[in-house]
Amino acid sequence: MLSKRSSSSISTRSRSVPGSAGAWWRARHAALAALALLPAACSDFAPGDGELDDASALLDAAEADLGEAAEALSLPFPIEPLKSLTVTEVDIVSQFSLKDVLQQLVTQSGVPGLTPLTLFQRFMDTYRAAPGLYPSVPHCDSVAANPNDVFPPPQPGDTPSPGSINGWPVRCPRTIGQDSGIDPFSTTAGDDAYMATTLANRFDLAPPDGAHCGEYRIVFARKSGHPDFSDDRPDQTFRRSFIIFEGRLPNPSPSLGRQGCRPIVDFWLNQSNPSKTAATRAAELKSFYFNGLPASGVGPVIHIDNYGHTPGPNNGQIRTNEFLLFQEAFDAWPLREFRLTHGTSSSPSLNVIPSFVKDNPSAKLFAPGISGDSRVTSFQSTVFPNMVERLAAADDVNRFAYPSALPDAMNAGESLMIPLQNNYLNAIGSGASTLRTNIANKLIAMGSDLSGTPTNPSVDQIVGRAQSLACAGCHEPVDATNSPSSSLDVGLSSAFPKTLVFTHTSEKTAPVDENDPNGPRRFILSDAVLDTFLPYREKVMKHFLVNNTTLGFEKPGAWTSTQALLATHTGRVEEGIASLEVRTPSSFNTIFSPNFSTSGLTPVGNKIKLSLFVSKQQPNPSWVGNLEVLISIPSAGIYDQWVGNVVLNGLTRGEFNDVTFPQQLQAATITALNAAPSDVKLQFTLNVTANSGPYYMDDIRFEN
Repeated sequence: MLSKRSSSSISTRSRSVPGSAGAWWRARHAALAALALLPAACSDFAPGDGELDDASALLDAAEADLGEAAEALSLPFPIEPLKSLTVTEVDIVSQFSLKDVLQQLVTQSGVPGLTPLTLFQRFMDTYRAAPGLYPSVPHCDSVAANPNDVFPPPQPGDTPSPGSINGWPVRCPRTIGQDSGIDPFSTTAGDDAYMATTLANRFDLAPPDGAHCGEYRIVFARKSGHPDFSDDRPDQTFRRSFIIFEGRLPNPSPSLGRQGCRPIVDFWLNQSNPSKTAATRAAELKSFYFNGLPASGVGPVIHIDNYGHTPGPNNGQIRTNEFLLFQEAFDAWPLREFRLTHGTSSSPSLNVIPSFVKDNPSAKLFAPGISGDSRVTSFQSTVFPNMVERLAAADDVNRFAYPSALPDAMNAGESLMIPLQNNYLNAIGSGASTLRTNIANKLIAMGSDLSGTPTNPSVDQIVGRAQSLACAGCHEPVDATNSPSSSLDVGLSSAFPKTLVFTHTSEKTAPVDENDPNGPRRFILSDAVLDTFLPYREKVMKHFLVNNTTLGFEKPGAWTSTQALLATHTGRVEEGIASLEVRTPSSFNTIFSPNFSTSGLTPVGNKIKLSLFVSKQQPNPSWVGNLEVLISIPSAGIYDQWVGNVVLNGLTRGEFNDVTFPQQLQAATITALNAAPSDVKLQFTLNVTANSGPYYMDDIRFEN
């Protein structure tokens, strides 16, 4: 049983917008000065000039953070996360209404007589037992639950839920179903009304191949949740409900891959333009969501095709997070997922359909000793063991992911804070089991000693990472005991970031910032969002805007080899969203870049550097191998110029190493690169023991 927390336990600490514009401008000036000094020889500074110390200080300032310096030179202004990534300013989000969103969807559907109110009420009626108020909608008990699928198994006196979604039991009915009989649009001030609290830019969800451009979300909160735990409302335990529209935008130029999303990223970058007023930003954001960017071929976010009409992992969804109680006993707090489906112009329809929750396997699948269920057998013997390598590869909670979508049949119908439906650590237990053995074997093959350190993850930590990917695990990261005071161990050096008690956003506004008393009022965000998720999303956005996709290995299929097996990897990454995974069935493995331009990279340094990950498991531990690189610039008459060889024995295994090739680039080569030719090509050769690795390459750069 979850202990109810008072509102005083919820973090509401005030803070300024992450990132300092002043620091950014100082970095910009330092970088410019440093780059101006780089071509000069040391002999140009005579002792006693009085300039060398100042120049060195500028150079040190620029080199202290090359990434920040590169951003300073390439972006017109700094990215402000609370403007360009997650917007909670009351004056801006108040321009968005749930009724307007539903009206746009209704209009697009072409269904005669359908209204936003009817669509909302039919949506809420899915939480009722049949027949509800709208008999034609799928109700939570339309498909009966299999009692054997209730997990944990019911105890004496329990009343199992009668309903299911996707073949897995769900709590049915839910109190929120009562909202199918109310009008949330009759007033903007009542408890039944909804208000927008958050706009979220999730470009970080766009895959390396640019299959789509990420999600752009709107969070609506029921106003009854605003005074939760209030002594003035003794009848109220919890009356909280969130509806999140998670529109996934198609790529307007799919032939360009992820670069086709550039107009969308530029739009969000420009929200940080310091010359823009809040009113201007509000108007632009509303136009983006409702109209898109027509001049760039980008359609509106709020469109009937963007919320899961087509089944699959790449098509958006609507989610709910609700805990709406009146006089009932404390009960489960569920998150659910819905698809918005529609008909055709000749046969119009529009429905919000309950769906399984993606990447949320049922906890029963982790439990030992279950027989007679093919889903459990398949999950424990094949499906989850094949996910272990990708789960173990990431060293950042933002990069936790499965290598591919889970089979639909294994995803639960809802994700619960309580009871233990999504507590995989509790389900797997601490005893020996087939799944534990299969996970351990995969980890040992990767070189882990299972000790539970960041480079040696344990079985429980891998299960914890899977739990953190479930909606419930991300919103309330707890251990096997399910205690709200516990923390989820996922095998990183720092604890899993804190939430706001099963939410990452709030109906409440943050206290006034003492340092900026006239600044904007904002709805509260969790520490996890502010301190962990937003910094990562900012890096993804910066990298996309300023870095070279070839040198960052961001574009699938760009690099080629006739010997090595190459793949884009999104877990073991040093910068950006991807690295190049290299598997070596041969001893000699030559890897070719595509032709690329150094435009935007000049002035270049005189050495080639990259980040290289060497796997722990080596067939011949006494000789790992070596890596060499050649460069060609045919337009400058440069072909296969050798730039050096690096012996891999001295590198730390199991983590990325900064590798510098020893040969300086020739002066003519540097001159050619600084002319920004478009036919630069690199050739790497890994000379290693056959079938060693995999190796991971990332972040090539030309630096001194």
